[in-house]
Amino acid sequence: MAGYRSMGKSLIIRVAVLAACCIGSRVAAMDRVMIQREDMERELVGRVLVEGQDGSLLFQTLDGVMWVIEAQEVRGRRRDELPFRPLSKKEIGRRLVEELPRGFQIETTEHYVIAYNTSRAYARWCGNLWERLYRGFFNYWGTRRFPLHEPEFPLVALIFDDRAGFEAYAKEELGSAVGAVIGYYNFRSNRVVTFDLTGLAQQNRSRRHRFQSSEIRQLLAQPAAERNVATLVHEVTHQLAYNTGLQTRFAGNPFWVAEGLANFFETPDLRSSKGWRGIGKVNHYRLVQFRRNRAAQATGWLAGLVQDDAPFRNSKTAGQAYADAWAVNYYFLKKRVKDYVAYLTELSKLQPLEEPSPEQRLATFRRHFGDPQRVEQDVLKAMRRLR
Repeated sequence: MAGYRSMGKSLIIRVAVLAACCIGSRVAAMDRVMIQREDMERELVGRVLVEGQDGSLLFQTLDGVMWVIEAQEVRGRRRDELPFRPLSKKEIGRRLVEELPRGFQIETTEHYVIAYNTSRAYARWCGNLWERLYRGFFNYWGTRRFPLHEPEFPLVALIFDDRAGFEAYAKEELGSAVGAVIGYYNFRSNRVVTFDLTGLAQQNRSRRHRFQSSEIRQLLAQPAAERNVATLVHEVTHQLAYNTGLQTRFAGNPFWVAEGLANFFETPDLRSSKGWRGIGKVNHYRLVQFRRNRAAQATGWLAGLVQDDAPFRNSKTAGQAYADAWAVNYYFLKKRVKDYVAYLTELSKLQPLEEPSPEQRLATFRRHFGDPQRVEQDVLKAMRRLR
């Protein structure tokens, strides 16, 4: 399950209240807001994305983090003449070292800032994996004529040396769900958070900085590691989607789209020495789930998936919802790509805090794809033919 969905539930409730009285605002000048939260005052520097009529704010700081600020928390605000300028990779790296527990180091690639306290070889392996995904992501959408833009902020990832460190950090964001995930994308902080999935750092901490990339490739090329590699790709796909114009953070993006696309990109290629290669291969893990869940069930599931995100939030129905989302996205991207790109283009124009109603979501779907029940039958036929 994508961790950013688990952590987002309480924030979504707060945002929904805020959105009911908001006027969109995005300016080039830099804002400074003094807030008081939990008996502490702090100044936030960045820009106001949305301002409520009651004085509540959706605020973005120079590192890309978004803050939902209630009116009573605001102690003062002023605007600089200076333009809004995101922090550089070096500046973000310095802040991460100050924020995180002792022992973290920084590895940078062309697009990523990776803070880690495991082996440098593992951090580099992840960085190389994500850079390949970055190039593949842009190439994939470019050939389908969806215009992406370069991320405004450096893309940040945190890699802990073991699950214990990961859970200690993530429990505040994920709550009780922390034990069920091995990585997640947090759409508030805009960070991917995970830990060393090889276990090498745990096995022999005294050798932490001497592991070779060949050892990591061998471990992560095993069939048992397939879902681990898939998770690394899945969560960074979310991060890319929200930073390149495919989707908008804090907007009402349907879960079947967000999760289905991440599932579409996640499929590992274990024959590759690099763990992942290519986009859009059959996700056999999701295909098996889909066939098992949909073999003898009544029609009408697609309309429900389009209108309501609840199945993704319920642990009893999430597996089926993710499989359904993959199947529908796979069908559209293989058989109706022009219609799907037009649909994604419309969704990409959603503004922060804009939340279409279930009726609006279904109407948008119908406008681009027609009757959901007919589409449902087409998806079922396509999934039966896959090998």
